[in-house]
Amino acid sequence: MRGRLIGLRVVSLIIFIALLARLQQLQFGSSAATSRASIEQNITRHDYIAPQRGEIFASDGTTLLAASVPTSLLGIQAESLPRKRADRNAVYMRLSMLLPFSDTFTLSPTTKMQEDPALAAAVYGISPILPADTSFAPHQAITVTVPMGKALTALQLSQAYTDVITLQPGVEKALAKANLPSYLVVPVAKNIPNDVALAIRENALALPGVRVVDGFQRDYPLSAETKSLSHLLGYMIRINDKQLARYNPLNDADGPRQYLESDLIGVDGIENYYESTLRGKLGTNQISVDVWDRIVGEPKVLQPMEDGKNLILNIDMDLQRDTEQILQKWLDIADQRRVRLANTPGKDQVKYASYDRINKGVIMVMDVNTGAVLASVSLPAYDNNAFNRGEVEEITDLFTDEENTPLLHRAIAGKYPPGSTFKQFTAAAALDSDIINPDSRIQDPGFLLVRNEYNEALTNQYPNSNRRANGLINVSDALKVSSNVFFNTVAGGTDYVTNLKPNDPQIKGGLGIDRLYETVSGEFGFDKLTGIDLPGEDSGIIPNKEWKKQRRERWGVGDTYIAAIGQGDVQVTPLQLLRATVATANRGTVYQPQVVKAITDLNRTDTITLTPVIEHTINLAPEHWAVIREGMRRSVRDSDAYNRIANGNNKPAGAILADLDRLDLAGKTGTAEYAQGPYLRSHSWFVGFAPFDNPKVAILAMLEGTGDLGDGSGTLALPAVVDVLRAYNGEGFPDINGNMPAPAAGSTGQ
Repeated sequence: MRGRLIGLRVVSLIIFIALLARLQQLQFGSSAATSRASIEQNITRHDYIAPQRGEIFASDGTTLLAASVPTSLLGIQAESLPRKRADRNAVYMRLSMLLPFSDTFTLSPTTKMQEDPALAAAVYGISPILPADTSFAPHQAITVTVPMGKALTALQLSQAYTDVITLQPGVEKALAKANLPSYLVVPVAKNIPNDVALAIRENALALPGVRVVDGFQRDYPLSAETKSLSHLLGYMIRINDKQLARYNPLNDADGPRQYLESDLIGVDGIENYYESTLRGKLGTNQISVDVWDRIVGEPKVLQPMEDGKNLILNIDMDLQRDTEQILQKWLDIADQRRVRLANTPGKDQVKYASYDRINKGVIMVMDVNTGAVLASVSLPAYDNNAFNRGEVEEITDLFTDEENTPLLHRAIAGKYPPGSTFKQFTAAAALDSDIINPDSRIQDPGFLLVRNEYNEALTNQYPNSNRRANGLINVSDALKVSSNVFFNTVAGGTDYVTNLKPNDPQIKGGLGIDRLYETVSGEFGFDKLTGIDLPGEDSGIIPNKEWKKQRRERWGVGDTYIAAIGQGDVQVTPLQLLRATVATANRGTVYQPQVVKAITDLNRTDTITLTPVIEHTINLAPEHWAVIREGMRRSVRDSDAYNRIANGNNKPAGAILADLDRLDLAGKTGTAEYAQGPYLRSHSWFVGFAPFDNPKVAILAMLEGTGDLGDGSGTLALPAVVDVLRAYNGEGFPDINGNMPAPAAGSTGQ
């Protein structure tokens, strides 16, 4: 600090001497008359006042997720700089005495140092060690880095040896890199110390074109720890030409500008979706200034500045943090299984050895009675502070990491086959269309042999996942045991089935793809955007005859069989599946998902609370909702349900069997197949709600590429949801070894 203060005093003294010389020139020099005339000429220009960007808070209204941190910026307005290069360099190098800039100078030819000992001594006085590749051969040049304390020495040297030395001030390089119009104040240094800001302001007349701007810097205080926040929040970068053209009028006559070329704008997440709310309005004044850049007269307000608004999210920060830890835990458990299987001799060892590390997945939590998104985790994630730091290599890695795709918000933009989680919606369509009723029983022989409708010589087989025959079952039974055959039959009919007995129940024609599509798309919202207040969501794919026709393919009954169980070309986002399950949980209300809960002014005196948005209500008979929900309850709660049996010795899940009952969970697993190279792999899903009779929350978990790692849907995705439900209830959850956390200090542990 003492050294900096001494430096500031030296710079101030030099500036004072420069000012004194300039004043003497104006009063007595030959250009005095011209200077006095120029002083009398005022310049009219626009002065812009940046609004303070609103901040973003978690659901408690106090936990800060995106902050506007006050900061002082050093800016350069190029049009106000001296016109002569020597004078501009003097301004630049005075700044380099106060702040670190990458100043350099080029000396050419280097032989001049051998010819002129004074020059050599001066160069070595600035930098005792020359570049390693220095050559004193004719026509050779060197570039020397100028230490911060030697800026004025380098300036004087460049002025004394104009034919040999070319100065490259760091400030000038920063201006060139910004490549912005000369009328803008271009930031060249952030977070400048208060003493430096004071020195610059006090010596403003000797630093024409230099501005100290009090502004705000974006910071995401919790994103480094909980990276999944970055997908929700987004980030900010400098506005581009397309965005400028979109938001600004064509010219000043059409109205005031909304953005400057140097402004930052929200990209992705809440920062993007609520850009206009968070930003506020750029203030614009018309001012007159004299040649000393002093304001003359009163400014004319063309557009008043308006600060942005704060946002309060529905995201519960504790739940978000816990959910990220839970998803990471179960991905790690899945990867341990992958490694173990890849090292176990057997027919599938080569297949498992080809699998990449398991590190991708999604968990989402939604309020069943409002559509509020309480937590949303997509992994891999990233730290959005990388864009604030401006580290080019770090940012480039985010965009080029094709293996992990950390910028992909899988929760809303990832498309996956939903597998058996989709059967609840096929059930709703079949019940609503009177193809079946709650008591209808269908024969499940373990697989269907189906004659090709276009070539009778061909047959196709459609098995249950475990090929087990379940006999005569109703829709509740079918959801409990996840019978593919049942939902194949109700959707596609038995017209071409060849392995049923004559006395087995027959369903002629079945539901058909048109009616299935009408229900799952028109009622449950698949194949369309949910309207969540985040950018970049995908609409997914629900194939139908028209979809096939566009691809010059013909729809067959087999396509209906496959679509009915969420396989084949069916692709949904985790958000779509969760929202649709919320409708099952609350018996028919389809909500528009909401991340933002409220909007407030910066002083928190005026708050607008956003109301839940009901998109529509599904008109399904109460008894139909009842049987679907009961089947989902039985799939995890009946003593002989496969999901309970599979978790009987699942140590990392803790006391999962007891908690399934205690937490009153209902839901549906899904193992969704996809091709990867020569192998057929699968994702693991579980989506459910609790408590069963009066649901409050719905939870979805999806772990990519884990379906064949020891029944991933039942022993990875389901336990992950149980962990999240524990966290939602304020309880602890077991670590990767199944150990529960120690009770907090002062707790009874009960």
